[in-house]
Amino acid sequence: MELDSQKLEIEYPCEWSYTVIGKDQERLQLAVAIAVGGEEHDLELSHRSSKGQYVSLKLRMQVRDESHRRELFQRLGDHEDVRFVL
Repeated sequence: MELDSQKLEIEYPCEWSYTVIGKDQERLQLAVAIAVGGEEHDLELSHRSSKGQYVSLKLRMQVRDESHRRELFQRLGDHEDVRFVL
């Protein structure tokens, strides 16, 4: 199956979730605040590794359209304190 030829059908605006992973919860919270600016969002702790090596936060917010969704993903991923965005 060729995945590149298939496009996900999303009706906008919609609520979208991102998982943001890094080493420090406070720094991740700040990274999210910077990425979303003043936009309304929900942010909660999703997981903390047993040895404290990483933490993941679940970000939920309304996205207006595909470019808005991708832009947020990019802004989150570009922040130095963010290891991964899912």
